Amino acid sequence: MKPYQDLLTKEKKEFWIKNPVKGEIDIIIDGLPAFKMFCENDDTVVKELYWTDYKGWELTSLTLWNNLLEEVDNLCVLDIGAYSGIYSLIAAKFDNVEKVVAFDIQDKCIARLTKNMQLNQIHNKMTVVQAACSNVNEQVSFYFYEEAGIISSVAGLVPKKMNNLETVVDSIRLDDWVKKHISTSSVALIKMDVEGAEQLSLKGMQELLENDKPHILIEINDPRDIKAVKRLFPRDYNVFDINEEKMILKKLGRFNKPSTYRNYLFTVLTKKELKNVFQGIVN
Repeated sequence: MKPYQDLLTKEKKEFWIKNPVKGEIDIIIDGLPAFKMFCENDDTVVKELYWTDYKGWELTSLTLWNNLLEEVDNLCVLDIGAYSGIYSLIAAKFDNVEKVVAFDIQDKCIARLTKNMQLNQIHNKMTVVQAACSNVNEQVSFYFYEEAGIISSVAGLVPKKMNNLETVVDSIRLDDWVKKHISTSSVALIKMDVEGAEQLSLKGMQELLENDKPHILIEINDPRDIKAVKRLFPRDYNVFDINEEKMILKKLGRFNKPSTYRNYLFTVLTKKELKNVFQGIVN
């Protein structure tokens, strides 16, 4: 049999059926705070971590997130498109983080986020919000599909061929929501995974970007969207491509081609400053 990390997606799904991961799983990633996540053999993040000895899922991004959290001082962290909440759970473990807010649009994700929050006893630190972070304050459609054994499909505000189902969810502009709910704190860190709706989310947080200058980890599935996304940031932001296999960050300039890993850091830190924060290689 192939090593787990060499299995194709279809082969992994067959492997998961034959080798279920269920219950309260201890997540122990080298250098990061320990926490628990609940799984009914339906959380892809947990299964990827479990079957790769906690090294095989966004290790560079998680390490970078952890390093940036160490620099935060009594500020707020946002997790937009939180899924089951691994980034939120890590942030809530830091004493120097004042508040963590996890946003998602799907019922199953909200239920699992709440379960994981309770499992780690972080009610005083973490808030779960069912809403899309967009450029409007109204109800919007989102699109998804359902598959047995998966807590969440690839759901988002942007229609995709695979998504044959549609429903509605409340949408919020983060500029307005933050003013109302986090009036006394600045937002220091954001993780965003919104399946193609990055530009809509960023258009709704222009004041936040200008005033708070948060570091933002963003998944961008189509590299052709990077330039348009970058234009929605203040001019003093830099973009770093995250290599998930080699613990390397590469600054993206006009002529650099992005990698295939899809995760990027948008930050006002320079390359030199980031080298003092990230325990890896910054090119």
